[in-house]
Amino acid sequence: RSRCCGPDVVACLLPVAALPRARRGARRNHRATARQARDTSRAQLLRAATLPSMASEVCWAAGAVAPDLRGRFAVVTGANRGIGKGVALGLGEAKATVFVTGRNRTGLESTAELVTRAGGQGVPILCDHSDDTQVARAFEEIGKQTGGKLDILVNNAFKSPASSDPKVDQQLSKGAKFYELPLSVWDDVQTVGLKSHYVASYYAAPMLLAAREANPTRRPLLCAVSSFGGVTYLFATAYGVGKAATDRLIRDLQVELGPLGVDCVSLWPGIVLTEEVQRKIREDPAMLEEVAGGQDLESAAESPLLTGRVVAQLAAEEKYRKPPYVTAPGLTGRLCIVAETAHDLQLRDGGMEGSVAREVYGPDRSPAPSIRSLGFLGPGALKASLPESLRFLAEKGGPLANEEVRLPLEFMAQGPPKN
Repeated sequence: RSRCCGPDVVACLLPVAALPRARRGARRNHRATARQARDTSRAQLLRAATLPSMASEVCWAAGAVAPDLRGRFAVVTGANRGIGKGVALGLGEAKATVFVTGRNRTGLESTAELVTRAGGQGVPILCDHSDDTQVARAFEEIGKQTGGKLDILVNNAFKSPASSDPKVDQQLSKGAKFYELPLSVWDDVQTVGLKSHYVASYYAAPMLLAAREANPTRRPLLCAVSSFGGVTYLFATAYGVGKAATDRLIRDLQVELGPLGVDCVSLWPGIVLTEEVQRKIREDPAMLEEVAGGQDLESAAESPLLTGRVVAQLAAEEKYRKPPYVTAPGLTGRLCIVAETAHDLQLRDGGMEGSVAREVYGPDRSPAPSIRSLGFLGPGALKASLPESLRFLAEKGGPLANEEVRLPLEFMAQGPPKN
């Protein structure tokens, strides 16, 4: 199973005193047990985990309109595919002008076309984010087209060692230790995926500040795509270090840019159905178990578009850049967990009939639950750890599958279950 959410991690959530009573009750009276366990579990879990956040009236589907970002300029790095492509499309739905950067000309042009079809204006900018000189030129070109201003920067560019070397891909799939991997794994992750975020932010900062000066009523937004790997072991040592450093980068940028009128946020998507993930599952169906923890992938995973819709909402409404949508200051401050913000703002994934979103990311649907919530852990690892007679408690709709009950990040930081 996935190393970040095994039974040992979620066992601490079980109401210890209630389970023995529930087991005895199950033998005597199944229905009475269900009522007792449901009441006891809910009360104890709500004390153990974070409470559900306040919902908003915003709903991005079924006739509702996206935020209006017309006249605003955005840059999304590494946007020819994956999460970057979804972010660009989400901003396009909000009618922003979106500059998409990356190395693949064909992919960038495709993304830019989708942005334009969705209602925005997509502009492809060819750029290798491992080359600082190319990044400088890219932002110089963007500045010429925007009058030197920028409203939104989303640092997404990331080089996966697995995608560039089949041997490394196999090693990572088998759980290779850091000393069994080539040193290039560190360089790949930290060069395009950490340093590239710093460099893009460096060149974007004067443009973000210029946008703030031009319109003091609006605070530009700087984001970086990170993950739960910033607090719990995921994939490899180099990956976790890179994500933890990305989160720290955002917190420190907020210290420096926040007082000047620019807000910085670290984005944490969940299990995302990128093109790469879908390819791997097609090639190795057994990966489905590892990725989704034994659950239906369609209900456990989110599309890249969901991150884009959350970013558009953050860009449009500054009130969403604060708790409960963005975590409070501290060691895990300035984090926006995509699935949770989407849930709390009642955003939707996929698209309605005839939309570009549906064409690329499938039909309109509720977003997948946060991977730190019982909505994900319950039907997956938690259900598998329960006795057969009690597994109904962790099925969808049961008290141990409540999407609004979320583990504190401190639980995630305990690491993977021990073998």
